[in-house]
Amino acid sequence: MLARWVTNYILPFFGPGLPNPAKSLTRDEMLKMLDAAQDASPKGKEDTSRDYIFLMLFEGRQISLASWAVAATVIYGLTLGLEARAPLHFMFSVVSVLFALVNFNHAGIPGLGEHPRVSRHGRNVGIMFGPVWAVSAVFNIWAFIGA
Repeated sequence: MLARWVTNYILPFFGPGLPNPAKSLTRDEMLKMLDAAQDASPKGKEDTSRDYIFLMLFEGRQISLASWAVAATVIYGLTLGLEARAPLHFMFSVVSVLFALVNFNHAGIPGLGEHPRVSRHGRNVGIMFGPVWAVSAVFNIWAFIGA
């Protein structure tokens, strides 16, 4: 359900614009949208459709928790000596490369897969953060090699 918060208060900046309470989704509106997706399921596939909706929300929660774990790992990594940080730089190199590819895909660079529902704000996020993740990958690979 935190995705609604990001949609309402973070993505408008990539418009570019500011959050607008009149255009923000409420919790009830979001649930109605999810119910509408459920109601649009093909006959005989209602259980699979409910599982699909559940899985989208579940995966969002897991990714959120994984992001908090990465943040905690960064803080812990700062307490380590430079030579002990190699595994962290390896992990962050992989994450950075994959995130760069995903963001470049959202930005519209062909050959990087397909996201069938990229919004204008989502495309702008890809344009802005693809290069950030690419630079992060370069620095983390460099740090991994030097560790």
